[in-house]
Amino acid sequence: MDIELRLLRSFVAIYELGSLSRAAEKLRCTQAAMSMRLKLVETELGEALFRRLPQGLEPTTRAAEFYARALGVLAAYDEMISATRSGKPRQRLRLGVPDDYALGILPRALSRLGPDSGQEIEIVCDLSASLAARLQQKQLDLALLTLAARPAAALFEAELALCWVRRPGFAPQPGAPLPLAAYPEGCVFRRAMTAALDGARRSWFIQAQSRTHAGVVAAVRSGLAVTSMARGTAPAGLEEAAAGESLPPLPDVPVYLLGDPRARLAQLLQDELAGLAGPGNWRRSA
Repeated sequence: MDIELRLLRSFVAIYELGSLSRAAEKLRCTQAAMSMRLKLVETELGEALFRRLPQGLEPTTRAAEFYARALGVLAAYDEMISATRSGKPRQRLRLGVPDDYALGILPRALSRLGPDSGQEIEIVCDLSASLAARLQQKQLDLALLTLAARPAAALFEAELALCWVRRPGFAPQPGAPLPLAAYPEGCVFRRAMTAALDGARRSWFIQAQSRTHAGVVAAVRSGLAVTSMARGTAPAGLEEAAAGESLPPLPDVPVYLLGDPRARLAQLLQDELAGLAGPGNWRRSA
């Protein structure tokens, strides 16, 4: 199979606009030429990619799959051309970070790094345990993690205060089971919440569970549940609740930075963590 870039761009335009005429107008060619380009793509793939309906073109399942791959090819090509024209080689850094830290800690470090750092940063968001495995497999260069057991080769570690986070006005009823929004079992934050509640003899249940910060935050914003986050990282619109308001105190949680110590971003992340943790609550590796 050998499909030239012009045909890929034409297919993408047809897919996104749902019309041969609108795609032709966008790419400044005739509708007949656009129709021929689509036919060439379909001939290469060996099947029709659209169903002709009165209201326009409806993509098939194969078209949706091919569209996603075509976008990747075109993006890689455009990036290659742009980098060649700029003449400035960029160093790639693969950073792994849970998405709550990506939203609460990472932006400040990236803003200090700046756009002229000469680095292309690939940010991989996942649960800490999954990121630790990727780092071990050398699929990441740097990772910011919270783990139940201290890793052997941490560049930096800090103890961050954990706090309850809720929608403003959310008031848990004393004695009633507390609804929680949490990451899946194995998450240190989840374990801290449930252990604190068990220790206070307060009943609880998991109201919402998600592998993503967006899912957890959505449940809290709705008023369905409360959750826990590192102090100072709660998103706008949510508030940190003081312990004692029908909520037991939470323990500090460890955060570890692992990977390449030479990366400029590693130092910036250490500075951010040190600021959040406060004096005496962090240390660098020897």
